[in-house]
Amino acid sequence: MELRKLKGSSFWWMALGMIVLVSSWSGLAFMKRAESSNPATRTVALAQGEIFQTVGLLAPILAALLTSRLAVMESSERMDLKWLSLGQSPIGMFLAKLVVAGCALTLCFVIPLTWIPLTASAQGFHLEGSLAEYILLPTLIACFSSMAVTTIQLALSLTIERQAIGLGLGVIAGLIGTGLGPMNMPALGWFFPAGISSAASPFLFSASSDGFARMTLVTNPWMKVLTSLLVCIIWSGISAFVIKVKESDR
Repeated sequence: MELRKLKGSSFWWMALGMIVLVSSWSGLAFMKRAESSNPATRTVALAQGEIFQTVGLLAPILAALLTSRLAVMESSERMDLKWLSLGQSPIGMFLAKLVVAGCALTLCFVIPLTWIPLTASAQGFHLEGSLAEYILLPTLIACFSSMAVTTIQLALSLTIERQAIGLGLGVIAGLIGTGLGPMNMPALGWFFPAGISSAASPFLFSASSDGFARMTLVTNPWMKVLTSLLVCIIWSGISAFVIKVKESDR
């Protein structure tokens, strides 16, 4: 039913534009790294790590735009009453919107996180460990982080009439989430959705003897994947509870 609501809407063009934007930026960043002749900078981990860092910055902003569009379409011309009259509960509508917006946002990051390491490996970039892990670990964490961010932004869009508030909070959350790593406080990211990608980052950053950055996978990355999944479930439950309380008050 949610897909029928979005038939012919601009939501899909917005989602497609976001996918193209993130993929284009990722491609340009990779091309710049591929042009380097220094072996220290031509590693799959560095190429993948650069793209993964964009999740914390862009996911809250893009989620705010997508969920705001969904909320505006839902409430325009008393459409919310129409769908309620067809037997769709508030929680059901919330979960359906979460799946649609979350999947669209996830694709923005999963696509470049998949083809960047494959292309880097094909071009002779240095690889430590399994290529499958360099693809699977970041994409899973990006997926859970995107869903957690989407569930919070969707709850904000559905409960706050002024959509600019949700958009502003998304920008602030993105700046904070992406700054936790440089501030050496990534563990704080477990306490809010935008910081999950920083807290659960599977990459270990260090400097090599020649002064160049070096990235490797952490010792036990699967624990971070499972923890990010748990945190995503918790935030989804909190958001669903907020929507239920709001509808009860109505």
